[in-house]
Amino acid sequence: MTTIDLKVTLQLNEEDYFKVGDHIFTKNDKLKSIEERLHFCGSSAISVFKEYESLLTMEIMDNWSRLIKALNQTTSCCAVWDNRKIIQELVEKREHPVSWYVKNCRIC
Repeated sequence: MTTIDLKVTLQLNEEDYFKVGDHIFTKNDKLKSIEERLHFCGSSAISVFKEYESLLTMEIMDNWSRLIKALNQTTSCCAVWDNRKIIQELVEKREHPVSWYVKNCRIC
């Protein structure tokens, strides 16, 4: 088996991605397999994350990802979460239990 290193150049529309360090978050989940620094993020969240792009770190994004998974597991029906409020709390390093986010960050 041979390994080949490829350099890939992508052109993404400004509204389709945001950056955290050298990682790119995009709504196009097919790009994940191309590069380990590409991550999937829903299109509704991208506009919110762009507002905080200069303040985001991979630690915040990892915390957000784990928190969203925990929030989705705590509800028995489909819920929509206020990503703006969640990211604001994470950026400002406010620590809350998952139950706080369920109570304060659920849109529907």
